Amino acid sequence: MDLVEARARGFEAGVRHPWERARVMLADRLIARHVALTAGATVLDVGCGDTFVCETLAGRHPGVHFHAVDKAFTPELIETYRARLSVQNVSLYASLDDMPPAPPASLVLLMDVLEHVPDDYSFLDELCRRPCVDRNTRILITVPSYAWLFASHDRFLGHFRRYSTRTLNDLLKHVGLVALESGHLFTSLLAVRMLQVLRERVMRSTGDAPTDLASWTGGERKARTLASVLTLDGRFALSLSAFGLRVPGLSNFTVCRKSA
Repeated sequence: MDLVEARARGFEAGVRHPWERARVMLADRLIARHVALTAGATVLDVGCGDTFVCETLAGRHPGVHFHAVDKAFTPELIETYRARLSVQNVSLYASLDDMPPAPPASLVLLMDVLEHVPDDYSFLDELCRRPCVDRNTRILITVPSYAWLFASHDRFLGHFRRYSTRTLNDLLKHVGLVALESGHLFTSLLAVRMLQVLRERVMRSTGDAPTDLASWTGGERKARTLASVLTLDGRFALSLSAFGLRVPGLSNFTVCRKSA
């Protein structure tokens, strides 16, 4: 969960939203395809939000150390989230510069981060130049799809943009990254978001409406059921992606590495 959404919920996650659950399961599936997270490996989660993603993955990979970084962390938030961690292999930082020296990471996570950055080219280029990223490092990027879907959801979260396949590929090429796999996720949610955006435009709404994650009040059973549906949706898209086929979806993803 983005820290903007976490703040709207009083920093109490409650029942996790189905999309959050499905996204981390699909991320783990992509990671398994491209990265051997053996004991002693390091994962860097940049823009980690409320730590749900790295904490879930850390529980699945107990021998791997996860460095979770978010510039919105305050010392108080770090202490709050550190006290809540259910695993021992996650460290929290407000900046990459706060991290101790370490070997290059096996994996860097940029899960719905780049859209928050005013200059995504400079941000990604600077990250890739750091010692924590080398040619063997795999980078998993997810971003929201389609500029024409930009609406109150994005304004609430402080997004600067949404991405097409072309704009994401242009970004990768500009900073010297090569895609190993890419595609879209959450096809079933695309029509829902299209209807939401159409309604906003018809009603000429310009406010910053809270996201579904910020306002989610569903119960555990409902969350589990919907997460299963969204996970199946994503697994279908990933099955096609393995053969170089794409379906449209609400999220754009790529697994990439440095070209040199």
